[in-house]
Amino acid sequence: MSHETTLPGAAGYQGLAAACLLGALLAWLALAPRHLPAPPAANGAPAAGGFSAARAQAHVQAIAGVPRPAGSKSNQQARDYLLVQLRAIGLEPEVQTETVRTASGDMTANVRVTLAEVHNVVVKKPGIVAGHGARPAVLALAHYDSAADSPGAADGAASSAALLETLRVLQAGPALDNDVLAVFTDGDAAQALGTRGFMQSHPWARRARVALRFDNPGNRGALQLIGADRADGLTVGAWSALAPDPQGSSFMGELYDRLPHHEGAALMAGGDAGPAVLHFATTAGPLGGGAWDVPERLDRASLQHEGDTMLALLRHFGAAALPEPAARGQVFFALPGLGMLHYGYPMVWPVSLLACLLCAAACRAGIRRRGVDGTDIVHGAFGCLAMAILATASAWIVRDFLPGLAPRYAAGLLADGPALDAGVRWQLLAFTLLPVAVFIGLQRLLQRRIGVHAATLGAIGLLTIALLVVSWFAPGASYVLAWPLMAAQAAWLVLSSRRAQDWTTARRRSVLLLAALPAALLIVPAARDSLLFVSPAWLVLPSSLACCLPALCGPLLAEVGARLVVRPLLLGVWACMVLAHRGNPAAPELPQPNRLVYYKDALSWQAFWMYPPAPLDAWTRRIFPNTMHPYRLPYLFGPDGSPVWYAAAERDDSVAYPYLLVEKSEYVNGGRHIEFLLRSKNRAPELVLRIVGAETLRTSVNGRVLTDRRYRGWKLDLHGMQDRDLHFAIDVIGEPGFLVYVQERIPGLPERDLPPRPAGMLPRLLPQTATTISADVLLFR
Repeated sequence: MSHETTLPGAAGYQGLAAACLLGALLAWLALAPRHLPAPPAANGAPAAGGFSAARAQAHVQAIAGVPRPAGSKSNQQARDYLLVQLRAIGLEPEVQTETVRTASGDMTANVRVTLAEVHNVVVKKPGIVAGHGARPAVLALAHYDSAADSPGAADGAASSAALLETLRVLQAGPALDNDVLAVFTDGDAAQALGTRGFMQSHPWARRARVALRFDNPGNRGALQLIGADRADGLTVGAWSALAPDPQGSSFMGELYDRLPHHEGAALMAGGDAGPAVLHFATTAGPLGGGAWDVPERLDRASLQHEGDTMLALLRHFGAAALPEPAARGQVFFALPGLGMLHYGYPMVWPVSLLACLLCAAACRAGIRRRGVDGTDIVHGAFGCLAMAILATASAWIVRDFLPGLAPRYAAGLLADGPALDAGVRWQLLAFTLLPVAVFIGLQRLLQRRIGVHAATLGAIGLLTIALLVVSWFAPGASYVLAWPLMAAQAAWLVLSSRRAQDWTTARRRSVLLLAALPAALLIVPAARDSLLFVSPAWLVLPSSLACCLPALCGPLLAEVGARLVVRPLLLGVWACMVLAHRGNPAAPELPQPNRLVYYKDALSWQAFWMYPPAPLDAWTRRIFPNTMHPYRLPYLFGPDGSPVWYAAAERDDSVAYPYLLVEKSEYVNGGRHIEFLLRSKNRAPELVLRIVGAETLRTSVNGRVLTDRRYRGWKLDLHGMQDRDLHFAIDVIGEPGFLVYVQERIPGLPERDLPPRPAGMLPRLLPQTATTISADVLLFR
C-alpha cells in the first residue's frame, strides 16, 4: 500500500476561522426559515381581481366545523355547502358518484381492501374557444373530506376553500380560452379514492392536459411544489415564473410520493395519456395525526399564498396552449441567486452516467498519479459506509438518552415565534450538526490509516453507487447527490493534474471550497427538509444526508484540520441541547378527539365502554370506576390487539346489530365456498370485515371482485354503503373452521347512560369523534 498518513492542517486562527465558517454555514442552512408570504390585511380586502383569504377563511370555518369522513352525514353537509356556493357564483356543479376499490398487501401475504362510494363535486368554467367537449382543459383538484378524528381544516378544507374563492375570482373576470375543470374530491383523506374515481371514470379526465393538485399535510408556511409527474419544462417553468415566491423540490416530492395516501399515483392511472401533474402542498406545521387540524390553527398567510398560486396558474393555463400528453417528469430545486432550476427525467441517467465516468477517471488518476492502492479505495468505501452508520447511531443514542427533548419538541411545534425556536429549531440544528461532527472525527481516523486520497476516492465511489440506486428508485432526488458528487470529482481531477502540482496552497483550497459549494447548497437543505418532514423520530435519512457533506469534502477538511472542526461542532451540539432543554414552550390548549367507544356485541349480547390505554381524567374515571388497568381483549381485537380500558354498559336498543344471513356454504374442489348477506340497519358510514382462521383465494361483493389471489390475512373497509344489501362470496383454501368478524362504525355515542362531561373541562373534545361499534361474528365450522 502506498499512502501518506501525515495529514496537513491549518494552524492557528486560519483553521479556527475555517471551522467557524463551516459551522456558521451549516447552522444557517439548517435553521434558514422558509419564507412566508406577507399576511393579508386585517380587513381581508384583496387587490382588484385578487384572491381574498378572508373569504376563503370563512369557507374553512363552514366546512371544517366537524370531521367529515366519506359516507358520513357531515360529509354530505360539506358537499351540499360546496354545491350552494358554486351555484351562487353562477356555475353549474354536478355530483359524480363512483364506487372505488384499492388494496394494499404486505410481505407476509396480508391484504387490506378498501371499497368506498365517493361523491365528487365537479364543475366547469367554460372557455371561449370552440371545440365543446373535445378541447383540452386545465384541471384543479382539492378534497373536501377529512379523517374520522379530524376537522381537516388544513388537510382538505383549506384547499377546497381556496378553490372556491379562486373560481369566484375567475368567474368575475374575463373569460379564458380553455375550459377550467374543478373537482372537489371525496374519500381522499386516505388512499386518494375520489381522485381515482374521477380519473378512472369521468369523461372530463381525458380532456385534462395539466392537473393541479392541492393538498396540505401542514397548516403553515409557504405552498410548495412537491411533485411534477409527467410535467414538461414549460409547465414547471410557468409555475416558477408566475407563482408568488415559488418553493419546493423534487427531493421532497419523492418523500411525499411514498406516503400511502399520496394522490400522485392516482393521477398517473391514465397511463401515457394522462395529464401533466403539479402537486402542491403546505408542509410546515404539525397536525397531530389530524387532531390539531382545527380552523383556528390555520395560518391565513399560508391560505393567501395557496390562493394566489392557484389563481395565477389557472389564469395562465386557462389562456395558454396546453401540452400534449406524454410520459415526462421534472427534477426541480432552488439555488440562491439562481431561483428554481429544473430539467426533465430523461436527463437523470445521462447525468448519473457522467458521474460514473468521472468516478472511474478519478480512481484511475489516483492510482496512476497519486500512487493510491486500489484495495485502499475499497477500504475507503466500506469505511465511509461504516462511519455513516456510526454517525447515525450516535444521533439515535443521543435522542433516546435525552427523553426530555421529545415533549419540548411536541410543544414547540404548536407554539409560534420565539417559543417555536426554543422548542424546535435548536433540536433540529443539534441533530443536523451531531452526525456531521461524529463523521468528521471518524473520517480523520480513516485518513490517518489509509490516507486522504484513498479515503476520498472511497467516499466518491460509494456515493456514485448510491447515486445509481437513487436514480433508479427515486429519480426526483438524484440531484441531491449528482451535482455535489460531480463537483467533488472534477475538483479531484483538477488537483491531480500535472499543472496543479505547482499551485499554491491558497489556490488549491480555493478549488476545494468551490467544489464544496454544491454540497452545501443542495445536501444540507435536503437534510434539513427531511428532518423537518420526519422530525427527530426517524433520523436515518437526514443523518445519512448530513454525512454526505463531509464525505465529499474530505480533502478540504484534511487541509483545515479535523480537530478545529469537530470540537466547535460538538460544542455547538452541546449548546443547542442546552438551549433546547432551557426552552419551555407553552403549547396552547387544543381540542382533542374523543377516544371513547361504545361497543355492542351480538354474540355475547352485551355492551361495553372502551377507551385507549391512556391516563384517565376525572370524567373517564367515572365511566371506568372499577377498572384497575387496561386489558387485552383478544376476542374483539385479536391476539395482537392493544390493551384497552373497558367496563360494562347498558345495551342501547336504538343501535341495531348488523343484519347477517348465510346464503351458501359448500365444499368445492378441496376448498370452501361461502356466501352471505350483510346490511347495516344503522346506515353506518363505515363497515369493517375481518377473516380469521382461513386463507382466502377469491373474494367479491355484489359481483365485484375484491381479491383474486391467495392471502393469509384479509381485511375489508367499506365506506358509504348506507343500508344497501351487500352479497359477499368468499373462497377459502382447505376446509378449516374460521370466523368472519363484522363491525359497523358510527360517529357519536349513545348519551343516555353516559355521565355528563363537566362544562369547561379541558381539553375540549372534538365533536363527532367518539365511536359507536355494532359487531357480530359469523362462525363457519
